[in-house]
Amino acid sequence: MPEILDQQKRLFVDMHDVDAQISVTRDFHAATKHPQPILSQDAPWECHGGMTASVVYDAEEGLFKAWYMAGFYAEGVGHVQCLATSTDGIRWKRPNLGQHEAMGSTQNNIVIPATHHEGQDHWETMLKDPAESDPSKLYKAIGWSSFDWDGPRSGIYSATSSDGRTWSHSADPIFRYHPRPNTDDLGPVGDAQSLMIDRRRQRFVAFLRGTPERLMSISHDFVTWSRPQPFLRPLSELEALYNNTGFNYGAHDLGVLTHFDKRPLRQTQSLHLLSSRDGDNWDRPSPTPLIDVGDVGEWDRFQIMLTGAPPIPVGGRLFFYYRGTPRRHAKSPREFDPRIADDQASGTMSIGLATLRLDGFASVAGSFDGGRLMTKPFVCDGTSLHLNAKADHGQLRVALLAEDETPLEGYRFDDCHPIQQDSVQIPVRWGEDDHRLPNAPVRLQFELNNARLFAYWCV
Repeated sequence: MPEILDQQKRLFVDMHDVDAQISVTRDFHAATKHPQPILSQDAPWECHGGMTASVVYDAEEGLFKAWYMAGFYAEGVGHVQCLATSTDGIRWKRPNLGQHEAMGSTQNNIVIPATHHEGQDHWETMLKDPAESDPSKLYKAIGWSSFDWDGPRSGIYSATSSDGRTWSHSADPIFRYHPRPNTDDLGPVGDAQSLMIDRRRQRFVAFLRGTPERLMSISHDFVTWSRPQPFLRPLSELEALYNNTGFNYGAHDLGVLTHFDKRPLRQTQSLHLLSSRDGDNWDRPSPTPLIDVGDVGEWDRFQIMLTGAPPIPVGGRLFFYYRGTPRRHAKSPREFDPRIADDQASGTMSIGLATLRLDGFASVAGSFDGGRLMTKPFVCDGTSLHLNAKADHGQLRVALLAEDETPLEGYRFDDCHPIQQDSVQIPVRWGEDDHRLPNAPVRLQFELNNARLFAYWCV
């Protein structure tokens, strides 16, 4: 039975929908970095050498919101969690929340104080859940706590909030670092985690740190979780899968992986793309980093780490927020070459921004000799076909074929109005009239002449 082609965009992060191709190439694309950090630890209570962060866009309030870890502002003071806001995602303000004391004052933007769990928590993911019916749980989070390090209370906790400012925490870990013997405790898990709100399947997914694999656990109520199971493993001992996120994107599930290159003279981290079609089985579709480490002299030279929320569509771009530092992840002396021991900048970690063309994770391209690509059969749920394509210095045409690959009358290449533009949303037209898409199953055939195709969908 043919799949439905609807408003859920089809990308080329995999070739699952392609039945034939000739003279086309597939390319994966890296995001373009903003030249400087967009949010650094500049306030007096922000002195942490590390940083976790989660950045979302709140459509109801018209605000970008960034929750991030800071602290270490006095001897014996641990982590705090802060909130910053922005109207454009680039220039940020620290709202004066007046909730928690730091340095003798409540004039700060702290949402979780250093007194909670003795400042031993860090929260990788804080998200808004628009589908939540209970207003007190509109915001959801999971985070690691080193509190009670050698005991049963260290591990991953959950938290909920009505406004993203005042948080209620689970009394016990939902996943433990030291599961108690002869109990139903879930674990052991490590400290690098993230939360996915999987709207397609109406569930929550916790991505967790195993040894050495990545684990995932499922919940339908944000209270009871399944036993964590491996879903992604390193290819060798020279890499570690440090952390990952997941998010629904069109007809796909995508994610970002913090990849740790453990080679003795590297000890660096970069961000790579993950892809899935069912939300349970995940692949690394490209060895090319989505966001790579910076060059000599850059603020993010040695470590690029994920933030815990999905990318944010802004106009024709996707905003990816990440954490960076010019400090190698050289923590275990037996793993790194002494020659890189001095690559340890003393400053704090910051949040950076990289942008990618909307839908621009991967593309198929044809040169001037004319590449062609044919999809599997689809039933079109819509009246018109739309593309995200770059053909402003070439040409792209589309034909519709029957399931047996016979061209449909009125929908041949010669009937298609040639596409010669660069746009993230291009309607496809055939003939003199406004041809609606057929009701019967069809294959799409794309002809690319010095053109690139990123996505297609029906509306």
